[in-house]
Amino acid sequence: MADRETAKFSASSSSSAEEEAGGTLSNESSSLFQCCVCLDLLYKPIVLACGHSSCFWCVHKAMHQWRESHCAICRRPYKHFPSICQLLHLLLLKLEPADYKRREMEVLEEEKNAGVYSPQFVDSDVGKLHTVNDNGTSTANIKDRRPEDFEHLENIIKRKVSVDDVMCSLCERMLYQPAVLNCGHVYCQSCLSDLSGEPLQCHVCQSLHPGDFPNVCLNLGHFLEEVFPREYAMRREEVQLKKAQRPTANPSPNSVQAQKATEKIGLRDMYFCLSEDMSDVHVGVGCDSCGVYPIIGKRYKCKDCTEAIGFDLCEACYNTSSKLPGRFNQQHTPDHKFELDDSQLLRNILMRSALQLDISEQGHQLVSVPEDDDPHDYENHDDEGNGYEEK
Repeated sequence: MADRETAKFSASSSSSAEEEAGGTLSNESSSLFQCCVCLDLLYKPIVLACGHSSCFWCVHKAMHQWRESHCAICRRPYKHFPSICQLLHLLLLKLEPADYKRREMEVLEEEKNAGVYSPQFVDSDVGKLHTVNDNGTSTANIKDRRPEDFEHLENIIKRKVSVDDVMCSLCERMLYQPAVLNCGHVYCQSCLSDLSGEPLQCHVCQSLHPGDFPNVCLNLGHFLEEVFPREYAMRREEVQLKKAQRPTANPSPNSVQAQKATEKIGLRDMYFCLSEDMSDVHVGVGCDSCGVYPIIGKRYKCKDCTEAIGFDLCEACYNTSSKLPGRFNQQHTPDHKFELDDSQLLRNILMRSALQLDISEQGHQLVSVPEDDDPHDYENHDDEGNGYEEK
């Protein structure tokens, strides 16, 4: 994930809930899924640890190239670019198929112009438009997609949302106070708090969750409470009862971390970049595995990926032999080779800039001529600078 400039440009369903709410968005609730940056319908939603959501490209383009980034709403700092929340992605595809496909075509046109693509997903009803190999690479030619390829999908895709679509992978019940990990998978916040391991590890993809304990995803939580009021109230009672029946004991590391995540962020966290060795920052380069942006320390660049944005790993992910696919639909495979790359190190960029400035100043001094002298008349002056006339 390099060079930001390249990237510019299932439990049983409840019939009662479907009868009462219809499982579709009303005009009032549609604003729940509005991107806080582009003010349009969320497309390939990213959920930050603070709980706020934005579109994939809106988050990426807003991230700072050489220090921590901040949420556009609450200004909470973060330094990892999360993966797309697939549950929200598929939920919006069901709820707003026409608008979501409109957003897809708009974004796809921008991606074609930039030559960089966001991750592609397969839905059961649109799989024939895009398939994925066993190694995780795409076989679809995204550049050749046409608008007419999606025209027939609206009647196929528009289905009502059921409880099966919003399940927690840990308790296998409907999500209550949903929290999204860095990998994009969603759990009940109480389920994550009960985990004993630290850092958090996703039970779906086994990837570690870096950074702070995630807050509740606000728009998804409000949506569940609005569309499934009876089921959400029952889940609230279940969680509160379980909490009351739990014997008093030392809290798990994750429950302590969850409490700290809700507290006011201190100055040390807000300005962590001041204590980092900024000379080791790779400007505009992020890790395609854990999503840290920018990479600090050693950067491993794939020698075989031909995409303009490249494929990069931080030292920690390189040492774990990460096999996760790229965050920009790169055709990276585990057999590709890596090399150390320091072309975007901040100290090297500053040294190159200083060298160019020095050369420019020296060149200016070499060609500078006194304003009151004609450069072509020097041969008509004696050593003392006095003109002479030959007789």
